[in-house]
Amino acid sequence: MLKHDFIAIAIAGVFLATPALALDINSFRAQHGRPALSASSSLAAAAYEHAHSLARRQQLDHAGFRQRLGAIASTAAENVAVGCETQDCAIRMWARSGRHRANMLMGGISRYGIASATAGNGRRYWVLELGN
Repeated sequence: MLKHDFIAIAIAGVFLATPALALDINSFRAQHGRPALSASSSLAAAAYEHAHSLARRQQLDHAGFRQRLGAIASTAAENVAVGCETQDCAIRMWARSGRHRANMLMGGISRYGIASATAGNGRRYWVLELGN
């Protein structure tokens, strides 16, 4: 988990450390030549429900994935994570994982929804739903 990401910027020969730009799903896709996705209220609602289920159970899984997204999208993928405080952190964590990265870059999708929920123990659970 990355707490701080910094990039160096040279201004008139002086290097300054500045926080890196936050990473979201569309900026990640753009970096890899993929088209942007549209935010989807139905996918966001599915992400919200699953994130709260994960937090309530304090368990990381994809339980009910087909039922959650079957009526919403014919092509779909889901990423889940725990431990990140920010969306930027969750996207960066998924970007370092082969399967999660592939989901974020997959073709045949045009929409996304992302949500998080905090468990009673303070750990934050993230869900990214992707679909067409």
